[in-house]
Amino acid sequence: MAIREADAGSAGSHYTRVAIWLHWLIGLAVIANIALAMLTEGLPRETQRAAMDIHKALGIAVLALTVVRIGWRLGHRPPPLPAAIPGWQRLLGRITHGLFYVLLILLPLSGWVWMSAAGRPIDFFGLFAVPVIVAPNEALADVMHDRHEVLGLTMLALAAIHILAALKHQFVDRVGLIARMNPF
Repeated sequence: MAIREADAGSAGSHYTRVAIWLHWLIGLAVIANIALAMLTEGLPRETQRAAMDIHKALGIAVLALTVVRIGWRLGHRPPPLPAAIPGWQRLLGRITHGLFYVLLILLPLSGWVWMSAAGRPIDFFGLFAVPVIVAPNEALADVMHDRHEVLGLTMLALAAIHILAALKHQFVDRVGLIARMNPF
């Protein structure tokens, strides 16, 4: 995923503003969605239902933003990594980012299929109903529920690894990678 040519629109070592904002919008939405899914279990049914309505709408937003992010990425190369980063870490970074893109598509898509198969509509923040993409099917809903949870836990683990790696590069290796994604 990481092509070592500077983006023509960047200062050479930074991502474009669009890429930076998409990164943070998607990242914060994913973290919020994981928190909503994990922290609302056991709460009163109405509270949980309201949280899950937000969770579903955010999931659709993540899917849409990810499609935009992939389109942007195809037309805008990322800045080169600092030379101090070893080849094996570059490879792991490419694999991690590739997995992120896969999960950012599959995780919300699995939720959408699950809700469609369960006959539960998704309301996009009160603006419109998200179209159903499969006919109601209880067996499919059960399978997609399980897959959605596994994908969500995988996303949580990958996000933790990503954050820890960024902090390691910043504060242990001191290569300044965080500045490349600083929106300010």
